[in-house]
Amino acid sequence: MRFRFSFFLILTVLSSFGQPSFEALKNDLEQKIIHCNFKEALNIINAKSDLYQGSAKVELDIMKMKILTELGLYDEAFKLSQNLVRNSQTNPEQKLKIHVERALVFEINNDYSSCIKELYKAENLILKYPQLKFKNYTNFLIRKSSYYRVSGSSKIAYNLALQAEKYAKMVNDTLNMPVVQLIIGLGNRKTNPEKELKHYQRALYLYKKQRHYEAVISMFTNLSFFYLNKKNYQTAAVYIDSALNIVSKSNVLTYTADVYQLKSTILEKQHKADSALYYYKTASEYYKKYYSEQRNLKVKELETQYNFEKEKTEKQSLKKDIRNTRILNTTLIVSVFVLALFIRQVMRNKKKIEKQKKKISENNTALKTSLEEKQFLVQELNHRVKNNLAVILSLIDFQKDQEKNEDYKYRFDDLYQRIKTIMIAHELYTYSVNYNDNALVEVRNYLLKIFETHQNSSIRTFTFINNMEAIYFSVDKILSLGLLVNELVTNSIKHAQPSDELVLNIELNKTDENQIEIVYSDNGTVFNFEKNNDSLGLIIIEGMVKQLKGNYTREKANYKIVFPND
Repeated sequence: MRFRFSFFLILTVLSSFGQPSFEALKNDLEQKIIHCNFKEALNIINAKSDLYQGSAKVELDIMKMKILTELGLYDEAFKLSQNLVRNSQTNPEQKLKIHVERALVFEINNDYSSCIKELYKAENLILKYPQLKFKNYTNFLIRKSSYYRVSGSSKIAYNLALQAEKYAKMVNDTLNMPVVQLIIGLGNRKTNPEKELKHYQRALYLYKKQRHYEAVISMFTNLSFFYLNKKNYQTAAVYIDSALNIVSKSNVLTYTADVYQLKSTILEKQHKADSALYYYKTASEYYKKYYSEQRNLKVKELETQYNFEKEKTEKQSLKKDIRNTRILNTTLIVSVFVLALFIRQVMRNKKKIEKQKKKISENNTALKTSLEEKQFLVQELNHRVKNNLAVILSLIDFQKDQEKNEDYKYRFDDLYQRIKTIMIAHELYTYSVNYNDNALVEVRNYLLKIFETHQNSSIRTFTFINNMEAIYFSVDKILSLGLLVNELVTNSIKHAQPSDELVLNIELNKTDENQIEIVYSDNGTVFNFEKNNDSLGLIIIEGMVKQLKGNYTREKANYKIVFPND
């Protein structure tokens, strides 16, 4: 009796110590999520998830699902939510959070029918368990308002936003109130700019009180964009500069990139091209870092899942080994009768193996069929991409014919040629389920087709001389190179002023240092490319060279471009 009582007492003490530990962890994670420390929170959850079971494990997975959504890993968030929906250990409040978060994932992916289904499930839970309303109703109304706004029912969305404001005030929900002010402002965007501005400023004030730097940066950006649309570039610049002053405190790279992007747009509107280009490049670098970070996080998630499955398999294997060892030891000390039973068991196992072999064979057949179906879908997708590009070219050509302004006709010609360059690459490249199949494109054939397209479509006649080696590139690199050469040819056709017929010359070869060297020139005697107000061609040239990780030198219309052959 004393032993049982002592054992019970030990269990009680251990459980009482474990619960506060989890509550402290939960509060810490919630604060990190509120202040956008998503990567740190995700690392903590992945490191400690195996320490908890039942409702605590579900709570961590719900927070992880929210973090994955905020980081843009929607596929991973959806897969996790599927597991949570099937989990029988979730309580009503957890189910409510899961449905609301799934609604957000579906909304982001434009699956509005699935989104509203999740919202109906969440609403039914609130009706069934009224005690859930106090902590969760404001967020539910925000999500429902957002759904109606993006699906086109702006009046319903606005009324729901007002309901959210009323309820948040009633329960003193200071956490969600800034978001409420923001969605009310969005509801006045097309009807009452003064109210829109008022609610944006109110949301900014509330976020500042919370010291929520990411949200403050986002609101500064929204206010700057508001004044940009009003063509009040000075005020727009003031707000975006305010965002720039605190952008270093942000944990979210996309917020930082958006600030630099908007700053570039404002400077462009103010005709400050050099500064605009600087901020545009900075924004591009942050976007590149963001996409790289997304890839790394996706890889980490896959590694975490793999390690979990591996550990699970090893445990199962260990249990199986222990069981087999016991069977073997027992077999060695039992009588002939037990040995006969063992032989009988072996025969049963053999039958099971035969069944498993048959099942594996059937699975292999099914996998082969599935692979063939996917290959067909990939080919169909490639075919549709080519068709869609052809339709786009036809629309551009039609729009050009409708345009009376000659300057715009030239712009349509440029756009037509750029898209045609992309289309040629798609015609030469065949996508496959196996990425290694047809993964390279021969550069000489591709560039010759670009020259021929210009010859067929340009009013100005010209000849071209090529001295190119047979080199193969991946489709990503070939597209960048094609757009680069297209801009060089377009520039020559537009601006070169030769004494006789226009002649274009291109040389492409591989150097001893395993680099690609391109020399391009025309026989024009006058070069006025920089005097042209439309500098998009030059921006594309510089952008494509950067994409190829190379560099270039230019003397008038003569270009020398070098990039690594990797």
